[in-house]
Amino acid sequence: MTSRLRLALVGCGYIAQAEHIPALLGLAPEITVAATVDPDATCAAAAAAPFQAPSFRGFEEALAGASFDAVLIATPAPTHAQLVRLAANAGKHILLEKPIAYDLEEARATITAVRASGVICMVAYHRRYDDDCLRVKALIDEGTLGAPRAAVSLCRLVFPSFYRTYAPVPPKATPVPQDLPSDWLAENSIHHINLLRFWLGEVTAVHSAIYRERNHDLGIVALSCGETLVSHHQLRGMECGEEISIYGSEATLHCELWYPHRPYTHPRIRLFRKEPASRTELIMPRRNPYANEIAHFAELVVGKAENRSTLEDSYRDLAVLRDVLAAATYTHQK
Repeated sequence: MTSRLRLALVGCGYIAQAEHIPALLGLAPEITVAATVDPDATCAAAAAAPFQAPSFRGFEEALAGASFDAVLIATPAPTHAQLVRLAANAGKHILLEKPIAYDLEEARATITAVRASGVICMVAYHRRYDDDCLRVKALIDEGTLGAPRAAVSLCRLVFPSFYRTYAPVPPKATPVPQDLPSDWLAENSIHHINLLRFWLGEVTAVHSAIYRERNHDLGIVALSCGETLVSHHQLRGMECGEEISIYGSEATLHCELWYPHRPYTHPRIRLFRKEPASRTELIMPRRNPYANEIAHFAELVVGKAENRSTLEDSYRDLAVLRDVLAAATYTHQK
């Protein structure tokens, strides 16, 4: 890192405490947390303490009472649009947790507001800044796998996260139903769809989606990224660990993904070649993907990096999820 950045952390709940605060502490002093914001004053103050920063209950208070260059918005999705507009109008660059919104019209309005302001907005898809995921993309782009023919992704979550708790995290309020549900489809499956698009190209068709009962905890989605047939499995409550396999004409690759706050699966990349027949495990240095993401954002702000996760790109994930919901059927209903 060579770029210095003064950042306001807006939203001090689970993901901020589990990932963003540890990453930011490791990035100091190049990146300075100049303020924290949370409606829960205790939560905001606890998150600010490691950085010796002031804390605020509202973003407008922080704009008036602290000096910073950019914001990291880690609040629930229904609050994103208003916070993004406030930040953009104030000329603050934005690192925004996904999804943009649960309402697609609201998401489009957010994109329009950011374009008009001229500020930079990067969506926090940390997998696009993950060393393992970037290595997989390079292997695909270099032709190591030949032509990608199929992909299978598994998103399994049951064990709890392990992280330092700075303050108790209040339970999430149930949002008003919108275009997308506030469940594991929009919160977890979206990560896999975004990463598959990053590796394989745009989703060109959603073929089917089937879920158990009237929720998205257990489901299978079939779609195509160009000539690659993709099967995504959302398996909430069944083991733990996230894996994606890419089957090419010349080789197959298995990637076990890593979240620092879910230490049940270590990152791993295995490559199987057809000719000559061989199996290789790629050994490589790995850094915290959230730290990579924030450091990349700092470089982006000063024009030293490209934006790999724009609002426009993130909107395409929402459009895919909308098409998944339109195709969905449900089985084993009570």
